[in-house]
Amino acid sequence: MNENIKLFLQKVEHDEAFGAKLSAIKDPDEAYALAAAVQDGFTKEEFVAAMEGIRHGELTADDLGKLAGGGNETAISGLSVTGGAAAAGAAAI
Repeated sequence: MNENIKLFLQKVEHDEAFGAKLSAIKDPDEAYALAAAVQDGFTKEEFVAAMEGIRHGELTADDLGKLAGGGNETAISGLSVTGGAAAAGAAAI
C-alpha cells in the first residue's frame, strides 16, 4: 500500500470527527477529493483500491491496528474493525 495512504489512514484514525465526515460521503470522487485535501501523494485509483481492500476485508483488523498504532473495536458502516476510523473511507467506496 502507498505510504501516503497509510499516513492518511493514520490521520483518519486519530480524528473521529473527520472519520465520521468521510464515512458519510457516498461518492468516491468526493471521498477522494476530501482525502487528497488532507494528504497528498496518492492517486484516486490507489485510494479506491485501499478503501476497497478495507471494505472487503483484504486488510485485517490486525493490519489496521498495526497501521494506526492500535485502537479499539468500532463498528463503521456495518464493519467491525480494530482501529475503527481507519475504515471510515471504505464506506464511501
